[in-house]
Amino acid sequence: MMTLAASVAVATAMAQSLPQFSSTSFDGWEYNNPGIALTASNIGGGKIVLYTASNGLTLTLISPVFPCLGIESISSVVTWYTRNIANSSFDLSRTALTLAIDDEQGNPLDSVTVTPTTHGVSTHTLNFTIAVPGGLSRARLRFVSWNANVVSCGAVRSATFTSVGDPVPTGQSGDVDGDGIVNISDVTTLIDYLLSGSGAINQDNADVDADGTVNISDVTTLIDTLLSGN
Repeated sequence: MMTLAASVAVATAMAQSLPQFSSTSFDGWEYNNPGIALTASNIGGGKIVLYTASNGLTLTLISPVFPCLGIESISSVVTWYTRNIANSSFDLSRTALTLAIDDEQGNPLDSVTVTPTTHGVSTHTLNFTIAVPGGLSRARLRFVSWNANVVSCGAVRSATFTSVGDPVPTGQSGDVDGDGIVNISDVTTLIDYLLSGSGAINQDNADVDADGTVNISDVTTLIDTLLSGN
């Protein structure tokens, strides 16, 4: 049975594995508007707007890559500040916000869209829950407002993320399959992954030689580690 201390430790590890976004926590996030830097003042001032510009550029806000192996779903509470037409006939779907989950290379996997319910200048609290595809080891989260233009745009002011599931622990070098033990099965899992280019592994733990890439040298290093008993 898991003790209270262990439960707290697991909850802390889960929270730390997910990126958070606010004017005080935005390291690693990317905003592709060349005229607006991602700074605390711009975030707090509602300048991180999302819409499709007249030149065709779709403004997006993208999280850093994070480990997600073992996580079943991610929930987010987002502060979404909009400045749309106050007339009740205005189509609020033009201010809808989409949260997407992408793989590490940026390929879209799934998305959820939430539409505000208030016209005019408003601050909305939007709630999202998105499933994490099974076997996905690392992902990015992406905010976009597909139907918005410069008139109906909104701005992300904050986003908190929590997860459901049992994330594979990070930081145990060599524990490729995430079972909490470094043994020959990790060697097999890593070889299978390198040969097939697919499968669920913990990328951080698989980089055994800590050179920033997962390749055959990590297999060699892992085997040497097991044989030496270190």
